[in-house]
Amino acid sequence: MPYRRISADLKERALYLWDLGWIPSDVMAVLGVSVASMYRWRKNRDKYGTVKKP
Repeated sequence: MPYRRISADLKERALYLWDLGWIPSDVMAVLGVSVASMYRWRKNRDKYGTVKKP
């Protein structure tokens, strides 16, 4: 898959669905983001309070 810029809003939505109990592969299928990216966004959110790169 080619590189594409993903908005902070879409990242937040992906994590919101995950927090609601969706499994990452379902979020990936619906929003078209990778599971690895979701883990990275969650790590950033937990550590820095935002999904954006530090």
